[in-house]
This record gives sequence, structure tokens and C-alpha cells, in this order.
Amino acid sequence: MKRSLRLCYSLILSFLLTLLAPLREHQAHPQATPTISASDELMHRAALLAQSLYRQPPSGREESEYLALVDVYTRAIALDASATTGDAALVARAEIFREMAQVFDKPRYLYAALDSYDAVLRRYPDGPFLVRALVGVARIHERDLQSPDAAEQAYREIIRRFPQSVSAREAVACVARLHATAGQRYPRDVAEAHSEDDAAGIATISQIRHFSGPDYARVILDLSVGVTYERRIEGSALVIKLPAAKLSPLVSPVQNLSPSNGMLRHIRFSSRDGGVEIRIECVRLRDFAIFALDNPARLVADVRGTQPIAEETSLVAESPALPSSGSVPGSLVRALGLKVKRIIIDPGHGGSDTGAIGRDGIYEKDIALDIALRLRATIQRELKDVEVVLTRDTDRFVPLEERTAIANARQADLFISIHLNSSPTPLASGVETYFLSLDATKEELDVATRENATTSRSAGELQGLLQRIVTDTRVTESRTFAQSVQTSLVAGLGRVSPTAGFNRGVKKAPFVVLLGANMPSILAEVSFLSHPKDGEALRTIEFRQSIAESLCDGIKRYIETLKRPGMVAAE
Repeated sequence: MKRSLRLCYSLILSFLLTLLAPLREHQAHPQATPTISASDELMHRAALLAQSLYRQPPSGREESEYLALVDVYTRAIALDASATTGDAALVARAEIFREMAQVFDKPRYLYAALDSYDAVLRRYPDGPFLVRALVGVARIHERDLQSPDAAEQAYREIIRRFPQSVSAREAVACVARLHATAGQRYPRDVAEAHSEDDAAGIATISQIRHFSGPDYARVILDLSVGVTYERRIEGSALVIKLPAAKLSPLVSPVQNLSPSNGMLRHIRFSSRDGGVEIRIECVRLRDFAIFALDNPARLVADVRGTQPIAEETSLVAESPALPSSGSVPGSLVRALGLKVKRIIIDPGHGGSDTGAIGRDGIYEKDIALDIALRLRATIQRELKDVEVVLTRDTDRFVPLEERTAIANARQADLFISIHLNSSPTPLASGVETYFLSLDATKEELDVATRENATTSRSAGELQGLLQRIVTDTRVTESRTFAQSVQTSLVAGLGRVSPTAGFNRGVKKAPFVVLLGANMPSILAEVSFLSHPKDGEALRTIEFRQSIAESLCDGIKRYIETLKRPGMVAAE
């Protein structure tokens, strides 16, 4: 009897040990939890102190309160052993010093600010705060110390290091302004006069950019501040009037374009009644859309020659009513049996725009580009009849609104933008795929805000354009495309690890990079840089190749659905 009981206990114990084995293995090899460094803690404390300080009006702030905040940043700089927060702390400290010089009328703080900015240039020459430091140096020399030569040197350094960036375009305009005011007795007063124009809502048109294809063109006006506008059609010309604006000396009033520029013939500027009128002459003009973007301010005009911006009204109207669930009628793409012949791959961020930064210092822009290059090679190997074009194939800055324009001008059939995710919660993981929509949750809007980066949407014309876009059957195709890619990412990365393949779903948000696309377009957040395990895996060739192959599988999956024109998945 005792022997039987011992045998029974032994079997039960063995069974329990078998059940507990995975738990013991997990405890022996726990998931890495990132430790919060002393520098990170101090940066958090500085943020709380800054919030408390700026709740008070300027007249109620004490110099000692500013100095207490400076001290916290100084300690964070000293303890930044991993070189991950020191440049942010240096820039923040410099900006506090400059504000102190202005609030308390003590010029010595300006030199303290310059020392902080200089430390960024010396200690973090490839860091994400380099442009901000150079701009800070230039502004102090130009506006506070009235040293135009030193200011020009800083502006030229921005142009040299980041020639394709928005900051470089602004720096070119600043250098021109310095030359225009050279020799004047009060250069600071002149700089303030330009600021007064901005404050009064008088926008300076600093640059014009344009992209054109056989049936599509996008014209972008870079502005010093946002501005209201009027528009009208005159024959084959779109005329935009800015009632309160002026033209920079750097912009030619007449831009004659060669026949190779597709739809565009010429662009003319004329100043009248305190404003500027822009005449965009096209070979033909069927439809247009205009929207404003902020930070930096731009006005974007899309024009089409034979097709409207949205799908034909009659075609949409004749479509059967959408069922409440299950599936929706096939789009015009499916009805016509069109093929995918050209794919645009958009590696997110680039150049001075680093995107998210991993805790070990890896940049989103670098990982996104590597994955995009691998995806191009994979598509070329597996879909031999498909042409693949990248919006960038090197580490350079491409403004968001130009990326879609490249796809439209090249008459692409699919557009996919590749990004890496990030979260304040270190254990957030998985993949999610987005398509363009106004109807988004707060979480979806938070992701869009981060990826839109320096592009906040204005309410007026952009809202109207989006309303037109979301009624387009192209959105249905983008949703189906997103579902195909999401399914493949989950399956492919799930074979690597459960966290990498966690399904965060297909989502919708107003991404500027997808705005105005003439083809099914998606944005894929392929992994979390902030996750300790997946962030480390992103450093490996094998993991990035798995992402590229999963994306390619998703593209092939979507192309297969085009061969079944009857139905597409519903939202």
C-alpha cells in the first residue's frame, strides 16, 4: 500500500514538474526588462520641473527656478554614460539659458547657451539634435548678439550637412536675408521686422517645388507661416491667390518648364494688392485639390488632367449598396482587371529626420531603409514583371508630401511606406498596418501624429479633401492591401518570436505620407524599436530579411486577390 502511494505521489510530482518546466525556463531566462538609467530619471524630473515652471506667467518666474531646472539637465548630461540622452539635455539646457538671457536681460546666459549647443556639435556630431543645435547657434548670433558672419557660418553648416532637408531650405533663405541686410546699422531690427511680418500673418513664399507625370502634378509652396488662400480655374490653369503674402527674392517670378515635365507648362507669380497670385498652367486640367500643412507651413496643390482626384462620381453612384457585413463590391481596379506593374516602396524618415530612436541608439530611418532595400530585392526576385521604385535609396531627407507625389508621377499601382514603431511602454510589441482614413481612434491618431512628425493637419481644405478621399473605392482597395500585408507579417514574424508577430491589427489614420495617393496605399509599422527583445533583433540581418520577405508575401497575397474580382474584404 505504501509503495503504491509513493508511486502515485511520484507520478503526480512528475506531472506537476512537467507542467512547471516552461515556467522554470521562463524564470531562468526572463524577458529582458530595460532598466531606467539615472540620466533618464533626471530627464523625467526635468520635464516635471519645466511643466511647473511654465504654468506660471513669465513675470512670476524666478531666476532660481530656471537655475534649478538647468542644474537637473546638467546632472543628466554628466550621467549620460550610454550617450542616449545627453544631446537632448544639452539642447534643452541651451534653450533655457537663451530664455533666461531674454527674461532677465543678462547677456552672459547667451554665451552659456552657445557653450551647450557647441557641446552637442562636439560630442554628438551624428545625433538627432544636430540641426536643432545649429539653428539655435545661428539665431543667437543673428538676433541676440548681432553677429551676422557667425550666423551665416551656422546656416551654411546646416546646408552643407543636410542639403535636402526643410531646415536647409530655410537656412538658404536666412543667408539671403543676411546678405540683403548687410551693412545696415541695425541688423537685429531688420530680423525682427521679418518676424513682425510672420506675426502679422504675412507669409513669405521661400521656395516652390513640383513633381509631374503624364496625367498628374503636385506643386508645393514653402511658406514662412500658414496663410489663407483663394482659388479658381481659368481654362487649363489653376490660379491660387494668397491675400497676405510676399515672394522671397530667391524665387523666380516665372518658372518655364520643359515638355518633359509632363502636365505642367509654367508657373507664374505676380504680386498685387499686398498679396501673391500663383498661376499653374497645365497641358490640360480636369480636377484639383488643395490642402495646407503646418510645421513647416506649406500649401500643396494636386492637379489631374483626364481623371478626377477621386473616382468618377457616376461609377461610384452606380455601385450596388454596401452590405452591412461580410464583403463589399469589387472596386474599379478589379472590374477592369488591372495588373500591378509598378510598386513604390517608401522607407520612412531619412537624413536629418531620424524617426524613432532605440534605447541602444539605432535609428528608425536606417532600419527602414535596410528593410526597403531587402524588400526591393525580394520583389525583383519573386515578381519579375513588377518594377520597383524607392522614394529614397540612401540616407537623405524626403518631405512627406513629396513621397506620394513621386508615386503619383510614376503612375505606381501600389504604395507601401515602411516604419518602425515606438512606445513609452517598453513591452509594447507586434505589427500593425494602416490605411488612410479620417475615422481613427486616439491611439491611431497618436501613431499618425508621430509619423507625420513635422506635419500637423490644418482643418479647412485638408478636411474637405480627406472627405472626398474616404468615399473613393481606392480606400477599399487600400484596406484590402493592408489586410493582406498584416496577415503575412503576423504569420512570418510569428515564426521568429511571439512578440514580433503579435497582431495589433489593421488600422486607419490620417497619415500625410498617404495623402492624395492615386493607388492603394498603406503604412506598415513592422516592429517596435522600443521593445527590448525585438529592438535587439532589428540589429540582425536575419530579422530584417524576415520582415522584407513577409512584406513581399503580403504584396503577393494582395495581387492574388486582384485575380478574384468578385468581392473584397470589408472593414
